[in-house]
Amino acid sequence: MDRSELLSELKKEGRHISNEDLSLARAAIMDAVEHVPEPYKTIYSSDYFTFLYDCFLKLKRHGPVLADEDIDAEEYDSLLDSIKDKNDSEGRKRDVLSRFTSLVFAYQIFIVKEPLHPVGMVFPGGQRITQKELHYYCPVKEKQSETGISFCEFCICKDSSELE
Repeated sequence: MDRSELLSELKKEGRHISNEDLSLARAAIMDAVEHVPEPYKTIYSSDYFTFLYDCFLKLKRHGPVLADEDIDAEEYDSLLDSIKDKNDSEGRKRDVLSRFTSLVFAYQIFIVKEPLHPVGMVFPGGQRITQKELHYYCPVKEKQSETGISFCEFCICKDSSELE
């Protein structure tokens, strides 16, 4: 599959995400950070959902892919499997969140090649996602890749230590 085909597929699937689905996805994210202390609770819920929603809207409006290339089918399948595995709890909220993040993450990774978190997002310790020229850097890339609960292995960010 190439980027144009994937974009077409993502846009088609995006038409099946209703306003109710978006509300349920947001509620699932809020549930996931219920015990996280402020200010990170707001950053990882409300602010992050706003970022995901903005990406979803960009996906829906995205024009033709200018530089078409094949996507790595194995990496794409691995992303979808990882999303499914990490959202394995029962319930409609989790199902909708999986469908929603599958679209947004695939769009961010394979179509626009941008990070899975917004530039400037603050992580514990005050460090942020940064951009220098055409590269993105994350302060927790390497640390989170080891946890098994993140999607860092798919994100285009490099670890911030590479800036030093």
